Parts: sequence; structure tokens; C-alpha cells
Amino acid sequence: MMMESPMESDVDVDGDGVDDNGTDSDNDGINDNADDDDTNLGGIISFRQAGPVGGGYPNVVTWDPNVQGKLYYGSDIGGTGKLTNYGKDFESVGRGLGYEESHQKIAALNAVNVNGSTVIVGGTGFKGTGGEVISSTNGGDTWHHDSSNVSFSAQNSNAPLPTGRPRSTDPSLIQWVSGSTWVAGTYKDGVWISTNNRTSWSKLDVFNGNVFVRAMAMSPEDPNTVYVGLWGDDSSIENKGLWQISNLDGNPSASKVSGIPDVVESIVVLGNRMYLACGEFGLRRFVPSNNNLSDITGPIGTSVMSTAVHGVEGTWDTDRIVVGTAEGDGDIWMSEDSGSTWTNTTSSGVAINPWGSNDNLIVFETHGSWALGGSNCDIATIQISPHDPDAWVVCATSAIWTTVDAGAIWRPANGFQILTFRDVEINSTGVIAAGNVDHDVVLSIDGGSEWKAVGLGNVTVGHGLTFSPDGSELAFGDGERDNNTDGGKLAVASSPETPSSPELIEVNNPAAPKRIVGVEWINLIDGTERLVTAIDNGGIRTVDRTNGSWSNWNTRTTAFMGAQDNGRLRCSVVSNGGSTIFVYDRKTGVWKSTDYGENWIQILATPAGEDQGYLAFDKANDRLYIATPSMVLRMDDASTSNATTNLSVPTDNPGAIALDPYGRLLVFAEPENVNKEDTALYRNEKPETNDNDWIDIADNTIKRVVPPVTDIDVSAEYIVLVTAGKGMLVSENDAPNP
Repeated sequence: MMMESPMESDVDVDGDGVDDNGTDSDNDGINDNADDDDTNLGGIISFRQAGPVGGGYPNVVTWDPNVQGKLYYGSDIGGTGKLTNYGKDFESVGRGLGYEESHQKIAALNAVNVNGSTVIVGGTGFKGTGGEVISSTNGGDTWHHDSSNVSFSAQNSNAPLPTGRPRSTDPSLIQWVSGSTWVAGTYKDGVWISTNNRTSWSKLDVFNGNVFVRAMAMSPEDPNTVYVGLWGDDSSIENKGLWQISNLDGNPSASKVSGIPDVVESIVVLGNRMYLACGEFGLRRFVPSNNNLSDITGPIGTSVMSTAVHGVEGTWDTDRIVVGTAEGDGDIWMSEDSGSTWTNTTSSGVAINPWGSNDNLIVFETHGSWALGGSNCDIATIQISPHDPDAWVVCATSAIWTTVDAGAIWRPANGFQILTFRDVEINSTGVIAAGNVDHDVVLSIDGGSEWKAVGLGNVTVGHGLTFSPDGSELAFGDGERDNNTDGGKLAVASSPETPSSPELIEVNNPAAPKRIVGVEWINLIDGTERLVTAIDNGGIRTVDRTNGSWSNWNTRTTAFMGAQDNGRLRCSVVSNGGSTIFVYDRKTGVWKSTDYGENWIQILATPAGEDQGYLAFDKANDRLYIATPSMVLRMDDASTSNATTNLSVPTDNPGAIALDPYGRLLVFAEPENVNKEDTALYRNEKPETNDNDWIDIADNTIKRVVPPVTDIDVSAEYIVLVTAGKGMLVSENDAPNP
């Protein structure tokens, strides 16, 4: 590696007004390698978001009212992002929030023109708990945590609402009234108001009984009146349909609008007219000034749910209306005459390769019914550009979709990245394998530019990856994504270097272990090969291959590996390639076997939680590194000794760790709290002797993305971080100083 060259004097790297001189530009007490520049200050470390595009569920999208072609989006697991050139290109943006679970779950996002400036306001939360209001005033480059008074729901609902999709998400759920006054419609706690620019909120006591807010809109007539769309398609919900809340600047009161269906999912105001998407009740047009109400559902019908509506103001009978559906074919319908006639823009199919690419998205090759217009596609949001009536953006299952010609051509946004990965491994020839929630296992032979998916049938999650000791084969577990009731499977790809046509073998599994969450491939002294597997609620089991054939399974211990938390399901397993294996069971701590996985002893009784509990092993020197929830430990002579040394990583919340081929130790660290905005990727050049000599090699991409990293691997060529909801981050690795 070339030494990190010091910066020229009098240079302000991070724009904080302080000359950094390449030392400690973010004042975190450690020397920075690449604090706020897109490239390493003398090396070649430069991360990019990689991995298959698509996945997850984008919830909301909103156009910048002051910048042509720019949008902002929020997802159920992937936080915030921005798109340029009318939604064709996407990147994650979350700097300033630190990493909190709630900040990944965006239910509302509204870009508002406040006195000539754009203020982006978002609402986060999960089923009405742990929610917050966030904002950005610089185009999404950085974000601010405004308050934690109100909570939304960016994921599935609780009964009596629909327990699946669509969920309670809409750009309209936060509205600017005037001055410093804002209103917000929550998931289940009614409507709230803030008079100090979202710093604190108070509930509007205008409803009796349960209220589930689905959409909001400012009145077309009265600036101090807001309309609220509620979900009420259940006898136990008292308040349903459309409500008017008036006197926001005084003593607010609510009155129900008669004649509106029980469910209002989305609202758009065009002139003096309001268009309402009413779920399985279809579409309505409502004029508050004279209470004129029309059913304009037409051929869209009620066998699907009308879940999203937007439009372009014309005249009474020339408004352009665009509607999306769910719980059936996820089509996009358009009317040019205020709902008198309709055209289905997705009936003839859509392109599943993103803008600027000829390659189809793996997610839609694997799950074709998830594509726009498909039987399992649900539309969450539609938004039409305020600058171009033919430019539309749609949030739907597994992708953000855009059109620039009023629905004639639909394509997914390029770079859209909210996939969840759990494991990553790189072999000696540079093949990258990553376990994914929606695509089984994905493989790349070119550093993450192109990917192919491999996996067994009837399961969707690949995790617990390990290459054979010579790197020529890949073993991985295939399991069910949301529970552990079905038997897991084990597969071996005998040619991972040819990911377009790997030879895939399912290992015979009469014992039917459930989800395999960690695997290590070792060689026995007699030439037998063994897979040591950590099983969710199944202990440690092994399976051997002799003369090319895999034998039956053996249960080695049930002393640990009980039922795992489904969040970030994963187990760290490492070995010396032979007799010595280590497992970090997140419930009980670290365990060791020195007889090829047959007998086990506990060597560290420190449980770990989500995105915690990682191991890295220097097998040449019998040295184990352990990332606990609060520190990183070194265990010398690990096969015979349990003594540990604290490496004094500059964080009390370390995460995934990895050793590169040069013996350097990498440690990912989340921000310690929301006031510490940047994630870090610490590296120790000589962890075997230097207990506290760390540099931060995280570049601006890592800090901008703010990833919840679930695993790391590093080879001589690459550093790969896989995340929950942010895809992958890939960089070339640099070489140590000779």
C-alpha cells in the first residue's frame, strides 16, 4: 500500500472552515483516511453502491418544486434517496441522521416550497412505534432529526387494517400550513400540529375513537383547513372516509364529509376539485365548494384497490388524472378528461431493464409478477412532475418506475438500491457471493458490476455462505425469509466462477434442518470434506463428502444455536480450514471446537443483538478477533487459550469485522447516536500488536448512504460491505506499504 499521503496545508476537506491537513477532519479523535472526499487521499479506496438493482418496497416519492427533474424518495427498509433527470437515476442519501432503525422506514416524504425554498419533510416509524419527523433543507444532501413526538408506519399494518400491503404511506401525510405551522397524519394516533417548524407536536383532539390516517390534503378554499382521508373498512373503526378539520389557527374542529366511501387512500387537489383514491371502492371526484360528488371509477373497477392518485390541473372536464392500483394487477391508469374515460398505460407490459441499461433486473426475472402491471405489484405512490406533465414517477413493489412520455414507456429507475443482504464471501479468484433476501444468492466475477442469481426452488433467502478451501465451490443455505417453519436447504455451486451457468447441487437433507444461518467448509485429515452448519433453532450439524458424495447429517450439539431473531438473521462461523472452528451464537456468545466440529466449548459468554456478534480468524497465526456489542477483542493462540485483549476501537458499538489477506483488520461502526452523524469503517494495519492504532477509511459514499452493514468481506482486490436495505458497497482494496 502507498502510505496515506498528507494533504497539502491550508485545505478544508469537509467544508467546516477548519484546515484539516488530512488528520482528523471530523473531530472524532482519530486520523481519517478519506473523510469527506469521494476518493482516498493517496490510496485507491473509493466505494460505490453495487449489487442487483431493485428489491424492497419504495413507499413514497415527491418532486422538488423548485428544481426541475429532481425527486426524493423513501422506502420501507432503505431510508431516503434522491433521483435526478426525472427519476431515471437514483442514489441513497441519509447523512446527518446517524443510523437508527426508524430512519430506514419512511412512511411520508413531502417536498414543499416554503417561501421560495425547498423543505423536504419525512415521517418514519413502524406500526405506530418508534417514529420521528426528519427534514432536509439542502436538497437531500444532509438530513435533520426534527422530533420524535409522532409516529407513522412504513411497513405492514396491524389489524383491523390490512395486514399486508398497501401500508399507511403517502407523501401527503405531512403538510405545511403557513409560517412555522405544519400538520401530520399519523398511522393510528390521529392528526397532530406543530407551530414551531416541527420541533414539537400536539395532538388535535378532534376525533372520538380510533383513527387511521391514510392521506391528507390542504383545502382548495381555506388555508386553515385540512382534509384527512381515513381507513374505515371495518365495523370496529368508528371514524371512516373523508373528514374536514377547520380552524387550524384557532380552535380546530372536525366534520365528516357525507357520501364519501369508508376508505380514502390518497388525495390530490386540482383547482377547486379533489380526486380521491378510495381503495376497493374505486375513485371519487369531490368539489368542497358545492359538495358535488362523482364516482369516476369506470373501467378501473373495484376488483382492485385504487391506492394512489395524482394529476395535472386543467379545467372542470380536462384534468389529467393518474391512478395506481393494488391487491390485483398493479396497473397505472390515465384519464385526460377528469375521469370520464380511462386508458391503462401498463396493459401491454413494461420494460424491466432500467434506464441506461440493457440488462433486466434480477428481481423481475425471478419474480415477474412483481413488475408494474403484474399480479403481485402494489402501487404505493404516484407523482407527476410540477415542471413536465408527461414525467411521472411511481413507487411500486421492488422498484421506482418512471415515464417521461405520459406512460407510453415505463422503466425502473437506474441504481435503485434497497435490497437486504445478510452474508458476503469473496474467494481467492475474486468471485463475490452475497446472500440476499429476495434473490437467494447473487454472484459477481467482475467486482460487482454484473450479477447472477443462484438458488434452490421454494425458498427465497440465501445466507450462511462459504467457499471451499480452494475456492472452487460455494456452499450456502437456502431458507424461508419470514419464519422457520419450513425445512431449510443446503446447496453447493460447483462453478461459482461461471455464475450464468453454475452447476448447482442440493445436498441430501433427510434430517431437514431449518434455516442454515452460518456455514464453514473444512477438510478432515483423511481427505474427507465437511460442512459445519449453524442451524436456526437446530444447534450445530455437519455433513461430510467422501469420494464426491455427500453423506447423512450429524447433529453435533444443541447446547447453543437456539431460535434466532429474524431480524438480520445471520451467524458468524470461521475456521482454520481444518480442526478448529469458532461460532458466534448471538444468544449465548462464542463457542469453539478443536475436533472438526464434533465437540464444543464456550469461550466467551457475551450475547449479541442485531448487526452484532462477528468473528475474523487469522488461521496462519491462530489468532481470533471478536466483535462484541461493545468492543473488539483479540484472542492469541485461540485454539488453546481463551485470554483476550481489548483492541480499543474508537467506538462502543462495533459491527461487522473482516481480515484482509495482508492481516489488516476492518471494523464497521454505526454512529453512536443521532448527534454523531457519520458511520465509520475503521482499519488497523497491525492488529496483532497495535491495540489502538485505527484509521477511518470510510469515504463519502459510505457516510452518505449511512448503511446498516450486516457483513463484510475483503480480498486482495475488493472490500465489500453488504447492508440491510442499502444494497452493497464495493471498493477496490489497496495494498500495504512494502
